[in-house]
Amino acid sequence: MFYLKGKVEDICFFTIVSDKYYHPVGTEILMNSFKKFHPDIDLIVFRQDMIDKVFAEKKVNFYNCKPTFAKLLTPHYKTVVNIDADSIVLGRLDEIIKADYEIAVPTNFNDYENMSIENVTEEMFVQAGLVASNNVKFWDIWEFNNQNAMKYTAQENTVLSLILYNDPLVKLMDLKILDKDKDYYGCKSLDREKEFYLEDGKVMCRKEQVHVYHVAKGGASMPKFDFNRLGFPEEVTDHMLVLGAYGTSMRLGAI
Repeated sequence: MFYLKGKVEDICFFTIVSDKYYHPVGTEILMNSFKKFHPDIDLIVFRQDMIDKVFAEKKVNFYNCKPTFAKLLTPHYKTVVNIDADSIVLGRLDEIIKADYEIAVPTNFNDYENMSIENVTEEMFVQAGLVASNNVKFWDIWEFNNQNAMKYTAQENTVLSLILYNDPLVKLMDLKILDKDKDYYGCKSLDREKEFYLEDGKVMCRKEQVHVYHVAKGGASMPKFDFNRLGFPEEVTDHMLVLGAYGTSMRLGAI
């Protein structure tokens, strides 16, 4: 049974991953790299028991469930952040942690593949691989609209982009596009992997810091963290391997 302590905390991150894809998507890499930089912040990993329960009760699936899981956490945290399991954290996520927004997302605009829909241009389209909010109404609106996610090629990514720019209530919320002007928090760096480099211990690309790298590209790219295929320079690969193997002590089981 999923359990949370009673005190309301400032922020948490969460991810959703089934038993089948736990290892192929590199969940351990997300967990280890996240705790390397954020030992003070909760990371909740929703696994098969909660997936089965929530999917059955709420009639959702892997392509539209993020706001539904987020709403399990909003009574316990002021800011809730979803991050996809096929991500590696490469630095402290202070732009997210300071929560000076109501919604924060990364851009999807990249060198690999771009999308547009209705009045949302390629430059405006956002990526749902990392979504943060401290406005409960946002999660409600996204969840409601995600009932139509399967109509679109990019499912909840498309729905998210549409409501950010068109829903009358969401348009009034304070939106932060995390990496629109600088740095990287998701898919913006796709097909720029060969340009990554280390500078003073930070992963950089085109003179901007890479805070999160999201492998993305769907199920055809399994296993997600095949570094030989991803094409990073050797020093960056070595650095990511260290971060992805970082060990954090934890308590398992009921006491």
